[in-house]
Amino acid sequence: MKNKLVFIGNSIVNGFPMSRGRSFPGLVRAAIKAGETTFHADVINKGANGETTADILRRFEHDVLEHEPRAVFIMTGTNDFIYREAGPSQCMENLRQMADMGRAEGTGGNDEAGAGPGIIPVFMTPIAVDAEKAGRMWMAGLGIDYEGINRQIGEFSDLIRQSGELFIDTGAAWQEFTGDCGQEGTGQPLGGGAYLDGVHPTPEGYEFLADTVLTWLEEHAQQLGLK
Repeated sequence: MKNKLVFIGNSIVNGFPMSRGRSFPGLVRAAIKAGETTFHADVINKGANGETTADILRRFEHDVLEHEPRAVFIMTGTNDFIYREAGPSQCMENLRQMADMGRAEGTGGNDEAGAGPGIIPVFMTPIAVDAEKAGRMWMAGLGIDYEGINRQIGEFSDLIRQSGELFIDTGAAWQEFTGDCGQEGTGQPLGGGAYLDGVHPTPEGYEFLADTVLTWLEEHAQQLGLK
């Protein structure tokens, strides 16, 4: 495996509506490149707007396995619930398939000479939506139950926490950052707010997600083979 970290997921990984450089993987990449970390790795952003867990699973081989990274970070689920394509249990099953595909890569099967750790999967709990703001600004008029979306995000996040896999609890960190605005719509951290449209972060929000990931990476760099 190479010193690469792939981040794959939906529009929040992609950094919508910002440029890739202002996405949270882009900010992580910039911090590493600037020497602000105790480890080095290339960061690859494979976020795509509007995708569900099934979409990500379909492109996992091309967008993750072919890069042979040390680890893959997966953030997804929200679109499954918005589009009513899958519930929390099916999302979790799709994540498990991705994790198994990653671990199998580079292990050499039964050939001990080719054995290795494979690609380490790291799940990221999704962030809640601001139900009131999203109802006004994101796919408004379509009758989307954003409070129900948050309940499904919570159920899915619990499954991730109980999965036994490595995970970053970005959802819990985000809730603290926003002052629980995913439920109440009242959080206004750092003056710029947390949400642009009720679903996607502001620039300050993306910076917070990058800081959360960087802190986690520093704590797990040796486990990931980055040191």
